[in-house]
Amino acid sequence: MPGDGSVRSLKALLDHLDRAAVEVDALTVHTPDLDDVFLALTGNPTSEAETAEIEKVTVR
Repeated sequence: MPGDGSVRSLKALLDHLDRAAVEVDALTVHTPDLDDVFLALTGNPTSEAETAEIEKVTVR
C-alpha cells in the first residue's frame, strides 16, 4: 500500500487494519524504485521477474 513514508502514515495504516480485525503476519517497508513508478503509472509490470514478485504478495 503506497504511503508517504512517515511514521504517522504507517501508524494510521496499522490502526485501520486493527479496527478491521486484520491480522498482520509480517510487514516490510519498501522505498519505491523506477519499476514501482512504472507499474503505478501504467498498471503493467516491466518484466517477468516483476510479475513473479507481484504474484508473491498475498493478503491474509
